[in-house]
Amino acid sequence: MSTIKAPQDCSSLEDIRAAIDLYDRQIFDAMCQRLNYVRAAARFKPDEQSIPAPQRVAAMLAERSRWAAEAGFDEGFTRSLFEQLIAWNIEQQIQHWRHQRQQAAG
Repeated sequence: MSTIKAPQDCSSLEDIRAAIDLYDRQIFDAMCQRLNYVRAAARFKPDEQSIPAPQRVAAMLAERSRWAAEAGFDEGFTRSLFEQLIAWNIEQQIQHWRHQRQQAAG
């Protein structure tokens, strides 16, 4: 694969698509890594009720909205995206927590 060009330096749709594919792969890889950390966090949760951590979620969403505002990016979209990501990750952590406890119980 050739070097990814800056958007303004792209000379074809193929250049654009190559860059989009690269960034999509990086986003996907980052989501996989994030999920690994979310699952690892289950070790530190004393019970299933502690997993959702609504205060932490609220702080995270506020911070991500601030990131969007500072970057001139759509805050509503950013918040919605992270709400979905966080909700799904919480469900994954709950499932992982349950699975760990079931294995430990034998």
